[in-house]
Amino acid sequence: MAITKIWKFKSRLDSLINYAINGEKTEKELYVSGINCMPDTAFYEMKNVKKQFFKTGGIECFHAVQSFASGEVNAKQAHKIGLQLAEELWGDKFQVVVSTHLNTDNIHNHFVLNSVSFIDGKRFCNTKKAVSYTHLRAHETDQY
Repeated sequence: MAITKIWKFKSRLDSLINYAINGEKTEKELYVSGINCMPDTAFYEMKNVKKQFFKTGGIECFHAVQSFASGEVNAKQAHKIGLQLAEELWGDKFQVVVSTHLNTDNIHNHFVLNSVSFIDGKRFCNTKKAVSYTHLRAHETDQY
């Protein structure tokens, strides 16, 4: 059973993206993908969306993690599940970097979600009443 959580990140979007795509944790970046952005240029792409909609202050992004029990999935399965989750929750409006870290006993996905939609410039709403938060938590009990 996967465990998920999400939280806001107020500074250094570039450092969070660099952490997420770190080649030592992602099997030399084999398990790094972008949704509506390219992982290598995600920082600039996300910043450009913020500038385009005049929303350069406040929350930079959201950082979500999806962690699997030891032996529950292999790296390829975990990354596929992470991509499906990100696509389902955010793929229609937001840029997301998805990376699968293999550096611990528990394979886990990191999601770096731009706080501003590239479609309409609206900010991502992360509350327990928000639809995406509910869906993210629902994936904790899904069987893969």
